[in-house]
Amino acid sequence: MLLNPKSSSFYFVFPKGFFPDIISDKYMPYLKKQPIPYDTLQSYVNSTIQSVTFPSMTIDSVEQIRNLGKKITYKGSTPVQDLFTHDLTIGFKNTDGFINYFIMLETILHFLNFKNQDLFIQDLPVRIMDNEGNIITSVIFKEVTISSFSEIELNYTSNNPTFAAFSMGIRYNYLDIVLEVK
Repeated sequence: MLLNPKSSSFYFVFPKGFFPDIISDKYMPYLKKQPIPYDTLQSYVNSTIQSVTFPSMTIDSVEQIRNLGKKITYKGSTPVQDLFTHDLTIGFKNTDGFINYFIMLETILHFLNFKNQDLFIQDLPVRIMDNEGNIITSVIFKEVTISSFSEIELNYTSNNPTFAAFSMGIRYNYLDIVLEVK
């Protein structure tokens, strides 16, 4: 029996080394004081990831007009890599004190600093799973840059803790789709 897919059947984490040591050293003393079960900055921020928006695909075709005006459509010659939108959005839930927001903000600012010679951040893998947790497909986004970072709303009229989120947009140059089913 085939079941409908669950949108939560994915696994995405920032790879080891994504957060610079200087940022990890800055925030870890604070995180160690909190009643949370995470012993690294990476695992803490990864636990706040809520969603990943998979890029869409636009398939161009070529149209040729034959005798008597008959239109024939053929597949285009655009490379498969260029059919995807090259945009990806990662959604995060806000945590107490917006600490994960400022961790991500400082990480982005570190990447954008001209003293940093890296042109791209690390490759980012997304793994798609079935309902039993088996990895079906891995999609690896390569040559990644950061394209946007959303705002947070601070408001004196709201005293109740509510679920709030922020997002980070990335652009990639290449993606690899690896079928993991054996």
